[in-house]
Amino acid sequence: MAKNYRELEILVAKIQKQLAPDAEVLHNVKLDGRLSRTRRQIDVLVRQRIGQYEMAIVLECKDSARPIDVKGVEEFSGLVKDVGAQKGVLVCPRGFTAAAKTRASNLQIELYSPVDTDPHKWRVTVTVPLVCDFRRAAMSFGLASTAPGPFILRDYNVPAFETPEIPLGTPVEAAMSKWNEGRFPTEPGEHKGLPIFNKAEVLIDNGYGQLIPVALTVSLLVEQHLFFGELPIEKISGFKDELSGAIITNAFTTGILDSQEVWDHWSRIASTDELPREPMITMRGLIAFTTS
Repeated sequence: MAKNYRELEILVAKIQKQLAPDAEVLHNVKLDGRLSRTRRQIDVLVRQRIGQYEMAIVLECKDSARPIDVKGVEEFSGLVKDVGAQKGVLVCPRGFTAAAKTRASNLQIELYSPVDTDPHKWRVTVTVPLVCDFRRAAMSFGLASTAPGPFILRDYNVPAFETPEIPLGTPVEAAMSKWNEGRFPTEPGEHKGLPIFNKAEVLIDNGYGQLIPVALTVSLLVEQHLFFGELPIEKISGFKDELSGAIITNAFTTGILDSQEVWDHWSRIASTDELPREPMITMRGLIAFTTS
């Protein structure tokens, strides 16, 4: 058990160093008790100077088999007062009883549990609620020309040119690329008469071997598809605030989000009003077009 306590203290010190890299974070130190007149053992001490003031925060780690109760909170509050610290933090992976949380709130004691995905006894598996907002567009093309003479257009795969020497690609390929790159409107609904190329008019073959000026446009009918699921977090190191439920961390790494997995297996929702709980992340993506 003593080994577990020490390993928990080392873990908490590591997390605290990551959260406060500019502070001095010390493990297993002793401070003079102002009231008890004796040396008090501190699991983790955080010191930081702010102007002419030195702030001291003490963290006590409890690897107990059960949630910490009121007595544990009150005993720790006495330690905080005895050493004259400005803040006290009680850390327990097993959590705290409801009464302990109420008492800690009154005593201004923070209650944390470690949230860390490295391999150790207290390793956690973490996911975050996520909304995937996919946008898909149906395309229709338009062409207008005032050039005299006959004109035949068999499909929109005919090459377009800025000048006879500068090709622009086909209207279909250009429109697909512009959508995939997010350069078209993506709001759900209809978007009419959008220019495909940067120029108002481009040149295409009139079907008789002559390049004539035309205005090429595309209209989009954008659909929204919403999905709700849990995104795995591969790496995170921080604390869970047991009083507010918030996670305190300065960085995390997510797992890979497979769009096909989302489409096939995540819960479809008609609107965000149907969410079972508040998402931490909302991710928007475009359903891409391909010519292959």
